[in-house]
Amino acid sequence: MHASVLTYFIEVARSGSVRKASERLHVAASAVNRQILNLEQELGTELFDRLPGGMRLNPAGERLLRHAQETLHGYQVLRTELDALRGERSGHIQLAAMDSCFENLLPAAVEAFSQLFPAATYTIVSTQPMEVPQLVASGQVDVGLSFVTRLPAGAVAVSLAHLPLGVVMPPGHPLASHARVALRDCARHPFIRSGAQPVFGPTLSAEYTAFWEAMEPVATCNSTPLVKRLVMAGKGITTFSKIALLDELRRGELVWRPFALPVLNQLQVGIVVPAQRALPQLTQNFVGRLAHRLAQLEQEAAAL
Repeated sequence: MHASVLTYFIEVARSGSVRKASERLHVAASAVNRQILNLEQELGTELFDRLPGGMRLNPAGERLLRHAQETLHGYQVLRTELDALRGERSGHIQLAAMDSCFENLLPAAVEAFSQLFPAATYTIVSTQPMEVPQLVASGQVDVGLSFVTRLPAGAVAVSLAHLPLGVVMPPGHPLASHARVALRDCARHPFIRSGAQPVFGPTLSAEYTAFWEAMEPVATCNSTPLVKRLVMAGKGITTFSKIALLDELRRGELVWRPFALPVLNQLQVGIVVPAQRALPQLTQNFVGRLAHRLAQLEQEAAAL
């Protein structure tokens, strides 16, 4: 079975929906559905229970999922060996990151790396912070960028930067006068959610999770640029790490304030890689340069 087919299958199994899988893979839903149907026809059995609320693996699907993950892992090992034969000047970098990393960190890092290694190719996916480490651990990507809390088995952080979550608002907002912002104060103002899910689970902060689930947002949007535009327009406040809005902070277009909740001020953004799988030389080089750029942004953010 082709690696891309198995990738589609794994993503549908993880998402529980062809539509959600297609959004994360940046592939048409019809193409994903066709590959799943072809796979079931080839194997002579259905792999999912089609339910009103989505798709759930049946026993045959559970067995194939284990096989698919092992196969893709072996495929990555083979790619590593082939990259070594070709030399470290070429190869393919697979990366998943939370959306806020696409504002400054990733564009600058990829542009600079491409100038030094023009033969390198990339697959770069934006996804929810909690999903990034799992994509690395399962072998679907080689590198992840997200908030680092409790990592799954098979993933490890190789570089960390203190870039915690904070409250973002326009200049002149009542909360701008606060040195630190309490969750109860946030709840008194219109709020724009930068995604359907919080950036971490209740095990890190049950208080923040309860706040997130109880709020009635004026808008929910997973596009960082659009959320920032809405905040600048006075439509509400939101939460971001400074990594998402360094330019706006420099220009005085937005204000960032830390939370009064200590656990949120300890959050770190990190580069996540496989714990037990050697990365290709080219990817290792990219990770090293990305770590250097992340450290630079940490210093820039601390000065703002």
